Amino acid sequence: MRHLAFLVVLIGCTKPPPQATALDAERGNVALADLTEGRTLLIRKCSGCHRTPLPAEYRAAEWPKHVTEMAERSKIDDKQKALIERYLVVMAK
Repeated sequence: MRHLAFLVVLIGCTKPPPQATALDAERGNVALADLTEGRTLLIRKCSGCHRTPLPAEYRAAEWPKHVTEMAERSKIDDKQKALIERYLVVMAK
C-alpha cells in the first residue's frame, strides 16, 4: 500500500508540458495547431517509457538531437518527429 501511495505522489509531482499559446506560435513563426499537435504527440509517445520531457530541460538548439535519438525507439514518423521537435524548440524559449 505504501508503494501505491508513493506512486500517486510521484505521478502528481510530474508537471505536464506547457500549453502553447498564440504568442508562442507567433514568436516561433508556426501555426498554433502544429504546436498543440506536437505537445499531444510528445505526451502520447514519450510518456509510455519515461516521464514526459519538459521543453525547458534543454536549450532550443539541443532539442533536435534529442528528438532524433528518440524517434526510432518511439516509432514516430517524420511528420510526428517534426511536430514534436517544433513544439520543444519553440517552447524551450
